[in-house]
Amino acid sequence: MESIKQFAKYMKADERPSVDGSIDISSLLGEWFNTKADTIYLKKVILSERNGSLIINCYGVSDEGLIDWGEAEAIPYGSGTSSAIAAGFHALFNLDEIETHLVSNQKLNILVIQSYTRYLDGSGRIGHFSREFFHR
Repeated sequence: MESIKQFAKYMKADERPSVDGSIDISSLLGEWFNTKADTIYLKKVILSERNGSLIINCYGVSDEGLIDWGEAEAIPYGSGTSSAIAAGFHALFNLDEIETHLVSNQKLNILVIQSYTRYLDGSGRIGHFSREFFHR
């Protein structure tokens, strides 16, 4: 008798069937601009594919212009019944003792990015959250 492997399950959404191949990230790719011209957070993000991975490059805002955060790998996620098509991602940036987690979802050509930032530099600054909207 063939053994059936049991997978971890904590909610109904975990009952998804296995899928051959990787998640389609094409809906996320490109250059995204913040819809809020006077943002104090992220001005733009660029999502690209490299060797099968989703790569994010972020640009923060400062009085002197844009701050290039560099690149990080972003982990794509599917949503609903279209779990083979990326509907969002998460990524982590560690920048000079500032840690920022980015969590996103994309729908109707709008990319919503939430950022969760905490300071590890002993400055006593309070961590903060933001949610910004981006378009191509």
